[in-house]
Amino acid sequence: MQRRWARLESYLADQHNWFRLSDTERRTLPAAQELRDIDEMLELLFEQREALLPKLPVRGASSLQVVVARLAVVERLIWRDDFPEAHAMIAGAREDLLTFIAAANEPH
Repeated sequence: MQRRWARLESYLADQHNWFRLSDTERRTLPAAQELRDIDEMLELLFEQREALLPKLPVRGASSLQVVVARLAVVERLIWRDDFPEAHAMIAGAREDLLTFIAAANEPH
């Protein structure tokens, strides 16, 4: 949704001078309603995320699969565009663990 929102905003800025329009003028553009809808959904999701994060355990994983799941959560929390190196390290560590798990489960 964030990417769709960014693409829509870029389209509106490029094709309709979005940032120079008044609020009234913005409302008349066809893509503007979709942008508002996405914005509302993202706001709700961000609120839900903020409520859930403190409830997630930070240590004491019972298996490597739990560690992989935690890394998947962190991978989604770290925005690739804002922190490409950190995102790549997290994604790579998660993939490495999955490879190790798969190799350990292969018959010898």
